Amino acid sequence: MFLPFLSAILGILAFLPFNFFWPFGFIFLAPLFIFFLKEKRFWRLILGAVLFRLIFFLGAVYFTLEPITWFFSFLIFLGLPVSVFIIKKFNSRRPAGRLLFFALPFIWTFFDHLQARYSLLPAYIATAGNSLGSSPFLGLASTGGLITLTFFIALINILIAAMILNFKNKKIAVIFSIIIAIILLISWQISIFQLQKNSLNYKKLKDSLKIAAISVNENFNASRFNQLKSELANRRVGLIIFPEDTFDNSADISGNINLYKNLAKELKTNLAATFDTIQDQKRYNSTVLFDANGEIIGLHNKNRLTFIGEYWPLDWRPFFFDWLLKTNPKFKEYVIFNPQNSYRRGEKKLLELASAKFASLICLEIHYPEDLKEYKKMGARFIINSSSNRWLDVGKEHFLYLSNNLKRIESVWLKMPIISSGVNDLAGIVSPDGKENLIINYETENKNFNISFGEIRF
Repeated sequence: MFLPFLSAILGILAFLPFNFFWPFGFIFLAPLFIFFLKEKRFWRLILGAVLFRLIFFLGAVYFTLEPITWFFSFLIFLGLPVSVFIIKKFNSRRPAGRLLFFALPFIWTFFDHLQARYSLLPAYIATAGNSLGSSPFLGLASTGGLITLTFFIALINILIAAMILNFKNKKIAVIFSIIIAIILLISWQISIFQLQKNSLNYKKLKDSLKIAAISVNENFNASRFNQLKSELANRRVGLIIFPEDTFDNSADISGNINLYKNLAKELKTNLAATFDTIQDQKRYNSTVLFDANGEIIGLHNKNRLTFIGEYWPLDWRPFFFDWLLKTNPKFKEYVIFNPQNSYRRGEKKLLELASAKFASLICLEIHYPEDLKEYKKMGARFIINSSSNRWLDVGKEHFLYLSNNLKRIESVWLKMPIISSGVNDLAGIVSPDGKENLIINYETENKNFNISFGEIRF
C-alpha cells in the first residue's frame, strides 16, 4: 500500500495554497497508476483506492471533513478500482496492462468528476485539474474547462508511470521522457495563446460596468456600516455587491430589505445583496437586486442548497453531530439541529440590469461548473458569487486558494468575468484571461471590511 500512500502525499503537496507547488500535479497520480497497473487482487485495489482518497482528503480538503459526505464521495470513487479490475479481466489474454494503460486517463477523469458532481457537497476543488488553476497551463481550460485540465493531469501522470515502469529499458524510458517534454511544451504554448486570445477578445467587448465588491470578516457589524457607506459614496459605480448574510442576522428579513433599499437609494446605484427571505411562508436564501431608486427589480433564490446547513433529508441525526454542536455552538441554526430552519430550493434564473443580464451564484453554487455553463446559455453576461464562510475554522486560506483556482478555471472556460464577495472571503474580479489583480483580502488594518473597486466588460 506504499504507492497509494505516496500518491496521496504528493497530491497534498500539489494542492497546497502556494502558487509554486502546482508541478506536483504532474506526478502525484503516477504511483497510484503504477499500483493499478500491477495489482491483480480486487480487495487490494479497493483498499488502495480508499487509502489514497482518505489520506489525500485529510491533507488537501480537511476543512470539509464530515463523515457522511466523505463516505458518499468515496463510494462513488470506488467505481475507479472496480473499473480497473474489470478491464484487467477483460484484457487477461492480451499484452498485460496495455488496455488499462490507455484507459486510465479516461476513467480517472470520469470518476474524479463523477464523485465531485454527485457527492452530497460539491468536491470540484479536489479534482486533479484544479491544481493547475494557478499554473501556466490555465489556458488549456479555455476548451473543456476543468475536465480538460483533469484529463491533461491524468495523461502526463500515466506517461510518467510508463517511464518509471520501463526505467530499466533506457531506450523506452528516454522515448517516454521526450514525449512528456514535447506534450508539456506544446501545451504550455497553447495555454499562453488561449489566455492571450481571451484577453484580446475581452478587451474588445464594448459594454462595461463599474462595480464595488465587498467582503467582510465575521466581526463586521452595524457600527462599521457608516464607515463602509462613506467609502462607497466616494466612488461612483454601477453595481454594489454585498456578501451573503453580511451581518449574520438572516432572521431580520425586513431589516435587511430596508437597509439595502435605503442604501441603494442614497447612493443612487444598483445593489445586489444576499440574505434570507420568506416567500409564501417558505424560507429561501436569496439574492435581491435593488435599483437606484431602492426598488426591488430582481430576485434569485438559491438553487443548490447546502447539505446539513440548509437541508437535511432525514428525521434523525448521527451522534457525532451532537458533539460538533457542543464544540461549535455557532452551528445551532443549521437545519440538522433546527428543522424549522429548512430552506426551499429555487429555480435557476437570471437577474437583469438595464445594460445586461447576470447570474448570482450563492456560496457553494459557484462550485458547480456545469451550472455556470447553463447560466451562460440562458444569457448571463457575467457572474457574481456572494458567499459566507463563517463555517470555516481551520484551513480558511487553503479553501480560498482552491476556490479561487476553480473560479479562474471557470472564467477562462466560459470567457466571462466572475465577481466575488463574501464573509471571510476574497473580494474582486477574475477575468477571462485568468488575471485576478483586483482580488483583495476580506479585512484591512483597523477595519472589518474591504472593498474592491473595478470594471468588468461584457
